[in-house]
Amino acid sequence: MPQVRLASATVISAVALVLSGTSAHATPVSMTGLVINMCVLTLSTPGTLTSAASGTALATNELGGVPALLTVVATGSSPTITFSAPAITGPSAATSQAEFAYTSLGGASRAFSGSGYVYVMNRLLDSVTIDGRATNPQGFSGGLYTLSGTATCSQ
Repeated sequence: MPQVRLASATVISAVALVLSGTSAHATPVSMTGLVINMCVLTLSTPGTLTSAASGTALATNELGGVPALLTVVATGSSPTITFSAPAITGPSAATSQAEFAYTSLGGASRAFSGSGYVYVMNRLLDSVTIDGRATNPQGFSGGLYTLSGTATCSQ
């Protein structure tokens, strides 16, 4: 029996040593994640042009017109939206001037212009309202007109 007591005393001593906290064990904690730079552009509302009372302009901001609405969802950092210069097609397009104007919840703002526009976003989710107009001092012949451009997202 004394041998059993000696073994029990050794086990109790080992447990007491572990529980006493004299020996600390450190474990590193790490977390990882992967961010993929991407950008998704969705034209949720296509624009609709209507004729101005003067007959020399077609625009989204005339009575009955509807601006285009572009939704932008991005990941990563510093997404940039590049809008091309607008173009118009239709019966009187050759003598017409096309323009776009932009505003967004994130702060993009550009008055009507026939040139392109670069918007450096300050957020990863934005909604851009795009107004369009075409002017022609001689007026517009009857027919279908399309005012178009391209939005490209990059990072």
